[in-house]
Amino acid sequence: MKLLATTLLVSTALWAMPAMAEDHSAGSEGTGEAPRALMDDYTPKAGARAAMPKLEAGEESRAAPLTDENVVVKSFTAVGKSRDGKELRIDASEAVRSAIKADLSGGSAGGGDTKAQSSPKGGEDPAFAQDGGDRAVFGDDTRVQIKNTKAYPFRTIGYIESVNAKGEAFMCSGTLIGPRTVLTAAHCLYNHDQEGGWHQTYYFVPGMADEKTFPFGAYEYQEAYIVEGYITNYQGFYGSVVPWDLGILILPEPIGDALGWMAYGHYEQLGGFSANIVGYPGDKPFGTMWRATCDVLGENVLSDGFFYDCDTFPGSSGSSVYALDGDNQRVVLGVNVAESPDFNTAVRLNGPYFEWVNSLNQ
Repeated sequence: MKLLATTLLVSTALWAMPAMAEDHSAGSEGTGEAPRALMDDYTPKAGARAAMPKLEAGEESRAAPLTDENVVVKSFTAVGKSRDGKELRIDASEAVRSAIKADLSGGSAGGGDTKAQSSPKGGEDPAFAQDGGDRAVFGDDTRVQIKNTKAYPFRTIGYIESVNAKGEAFMCSGTLIGPRTVLTAAHCLYNHDQEGGWHQTYYFVPGMADEKTFPFGAYEYQEAYIVEGYITNYQGFYGSVVPWDLGILILPEPIGDALGWMAYGHYEQLGGFSANIVGYPGDKPFGTMWRATCDVLGENVLSDGFFYDCDTFPGSSGSSVYALDGDNQRVVLGVNVAESPDFNTAVRLNGPYFEWVNSLNQ
């Protein structure tokens, strides 16, 4: 644990600095109506492989610390691709630049619309009790299947299928955080070991209940984004880019108006909390949604990420890690990205990432 924590802290100087003041977006339960599916004939590809990198014990980063503000800002350029094959590039917004400058100077950017919020109080999502799913009984597995995927917030969570140029399919998870915006992991969208990096296409299936049940249809992406640092900081192994493993899918239609979306937030003084993770683990029946809850210890919360012993499995990559705030609102604090022999890892929505997501959210 300490070794990996040190690895992540030294991978870039940005992540070792204090973050901005607390803030979070507003969630929405939507209208509850079913949106118009853009793909009525969607069928998941058979044999889809679960994408989730594994951190080996003792894996260390050889990436040089980033201390130059201009270099860090460039690393926060949003790079992507569109459905029609265009390369996309969006420079870091002024809000992102301000957050980066504040972090590198050891202070808070302040000003703007930032509003201090109380820290998450944690606890298991009360929606879990209402679902009445089946508890897993294999060994120490504490995950529980979500059966009523049509209920909020489960209808905001979906299965992501990415397909490369060879026709190979990979499975991940994602969460609506805006009418058209899905938050996930960068490695669900981009493969360093593949020519060109990007997969050919991506699908988002909200509230998928099993391999044949898509209560809200399926949607092919319109745009996909990751931070440039996920590409430029790669040193030949996954541990070198863990802190940059965040991705965004933009959908062609605002399905969140009907389904709702989750809030996401940044808390400067984030300590220990109870984490809730919902996604599509590859060791369960294909296409079924499962939840897990566990405590994140304060000592395992870093400025760039946090560690926990929630049960996850490849396929859960891209799942949001969320907690309940003081008003019982569900707030996404990070994204589940990797497993290791001793614990699992999430990228934390710190100040710069919070603003980066804001700049792309639609």
